[in-house]
Amino acid sequence: MTKPIAVIGTPGRVPAAWRRDTAGAFGETGHNTGNLAFQHATWSLLEGEKYTISFDFDPAAVKERARLVCVPAANFLYAGFDLGGFADRLAATGLPLMVLGLGAQAMKDIAEVKLQPGTERLLRLFGERCARIAVRGRHTAAVLERYGVTNFEVLGCPSNFINPDPCMGAAILERWRGGGRERLAWAPTFYSYNAAFEGQIHAALGAALVEIVAQDPLPAVALARGDRSAAIAQWLETKAGYLSALAPAEQARAVAILRAYFDAEAWLDAYRRLDGVIGSRIHGVNLGWQAGRAGLVVSYDLRTAELAETMGIPLVQAKGLDAANLLRRMDEAVERCAGAYDARRAELAARFASTLAAHDVTPAPHLRALAEAKASAGTAGAPAAPSAPAAPARAWGFLELYNRRRVAGWVASSHDTPPDVRIRLDGRDLGLARIGSKRTDVSAHAWSFNLDVPKEALTRTVMRVEAVLAATGAQLHNSPVVTSFAEEDSRKVLQGRDGFLFLQNDTNGVLDQIQGRRRLTTAELDAWAAFFEELDGTAVACGAEAFYLVAPNKECVFADRLPEGIAVSEERPVRQIEALVRNLGLRRTRLVYPLEALARAGAHPAYPRGDSHWSDYGAMLALAELEARRGARVSAGPADEEFRTEYRNADLLSKLGGVCVEPQPVLRRVFSARLVGDNGVVNTGRRRDWRCEGAPASERLLMAHDSFGEWLIPALASRFGSTTCVWNASLERKLVTEVAPTTILVERAERFLTTPSRFT
Repeated sequence: MTKPIAVIGTPGRVPAAWRRDTAGAFGETGHNTGNLAFQHATWSLLEGEKYTISFDFDPAAVKERARLVCVPAANFLYAGFDLGGFADRLAATGLPLMVLGLGAQAMKDIAEVKLQPGTERLLRLFGERCARIAVRGRHTAAVLERYGVTNFEVLGCPSNFINPDPCMGAAILERWRGGGRERLAWAPTFYSYNAAFEGQIHAALGAALVEIVAQDPLPAVALARGDRSAAIAQWLETKAGYLSALAPAEQARAVAILRAYFDAEAWLDAYRRLDGVIGSRIHGVNLGWQAGRAGLVVSYDLRTAELAETMGIPLVQAKGLDAANLLRRMDEAVERCAGAYDARRAELAARFASTLAAHDVTPAPHLRALAEAKASAGTAGAPAAPSAPAAPARAWGFLELYNRRRVAGWVASSHDTPPDVRIRLDGRDLGLARIGSKRTDVSAHAWSFNLDVPKEALTRTVMRVEAVLAATGAQLHNSPVVTSFAEEDSRKVLQGRDGFLFLQNDTNGVLDQIQGRRRLTTAELDAWAAFFEELDGTAVACGAEAFYLVAPNKECVFADRLPEGIAVSEERPVRQIEALVRNLGLRRTRLVYPLEALARAGAHPAYPRGDSHWSDYGAMLALAELEARRGARVSAGPADEEFRTEYRNADLLSKLGGVCVEPQPVLRRVFSARLVGDNGVVNTGRRRDWRCEGAPASERLLMAHDSFGEWLIPALASRFGSTTCVWNASLERKLVTEVAPTTILVERAERFLTTPSRFT
């Protein structure tokens, strides 16, 4: 038997709202009764068994009962939100997601939308688990592109499909032309910064204003429900936006016609007694439109504008609005939009139904009917309905190659025009890349690009490469990349068997180490002994446990892929250190060298063929070994299904002058830690501090690491209440005092062991 769909929110109503306090009922709507519009629409558009869940659902219960989680989304993409907790719960279900009506919240420019870490995690989770993300409009689409999420479709809001009449727009126009202007509703925001234009509109409507709709804030909704408490009176007097500025008699009349709804169908039904709805609240207006009444959105920000534009409902801008001519502007806007609305909605409905089908969800019959409808040109005297405008072009791409000579990759578009790509090196703009031949291996609308690197631009041996879409500034996938541009790079690559690449001619002499030709001297072993003894003493003094994790050389993990004539010896530095630690009698310190676990990895490669670092899979195997040594309950290795394959940078490939990426296993899991501090230093000396609300606050990790540690940090930081990570081979005594860790971890690549760690 097929499992049902779990739908976030309500089915479009708050049950028994009449006997609930306003704060409780209002909270169930998502703190804006306008949310009931798209929740009602979503519920009615999905055929088959479904049930609702709240935002604070139990992931285990949903995983057990549902096959898919549907998220009727609001303006989640907002700089003021951190939706990390919601992201964590969705991720924990392990279920596919279907996101409908996702919006970005900005006043004037999408540059305002700088996502907090938790919300960015949520967006990337949507990108991973949705077949297609249904977004509200072009501004939201631009935000997704900036964050590298490209599997979206601009479809407006589900509430656009509430009314099943395929000729609804023509009927609205005919009715409005009939002359009804006597009964109008007004849906304002009550925000203080909108008080000027909202007060002007209120005045302009005069005696025709018979209803004011309160969607938000809570005091407005409470006032509409008859709350006359001192707190509400204080809000009305000082914080109710334009209402606070009304003369006493006019304010009393406004309060008398104030309405709030906790059922979308009751709201729709109430609007049928009106001639039209005007508002700076998009759903307050759109429900009137869906009820078959003329509407006008007065937009003060990008979120309302993009939604009205996408759906094709009448729109004017608040800025510069001449309220005295409001009804004339409404006449013009309704005349312009209503005739074209039906054809536009039919196209959007077809794409919306296709998006549902892509998630293996059957569209409701009325949505299928709308998708198949062909609005008649000139119905009821309306002008011929043109086809809906083409969706804005979407663009994405991949940075594949970067060396001293050139930067190259591919770029794709939803339209048959190649987008421009801009290349930067350490922040310096090198100009637009040349667009080359079609890349049919990627898609029908994909092209190669490349740019020659000027010699004068190579100012350092290690530099940051960026490839961005010129139109939006969005990074291409795999961009930015920090890579080496040293002339002798190719000499550092040893070609092994089956396409495996290894290091050679490096400053640590890795080939000499693994073959037993470079062993630790007595002085070096003494230095190691001094370090371990101080580490152990520090752990004892802190009441902590300490671990030294050695990331095995790739050459040791894949010894059978080394070229003929090179054999791994047991007489190498790591084995000397293992023997040393066994003889020191350490009390709170353990050495972890997960060679066997990585060598026997089978489901995914522990190290990519073309990279000297471990893969996500290899890192999680090492972490499982570390957790087992800690005695933690989380000690099982990673599940195969937790990984997907993606093309990622490969540092050894990048030294050879060709394509620098290869398919690698990438962890699907979304971690819950939040970055709270970063000194911005590149590599050695970089310090970052993390917090995780879901982990015990008393658990504190201090970690010193090298590049291999980057793969471990997100998972580790999600296991401790606080985590401090420093990119360094040594430990600072003052940092131990500052952090007071309960766990100390030093991670070091095996090839670096010829330089003993120390305390500073």
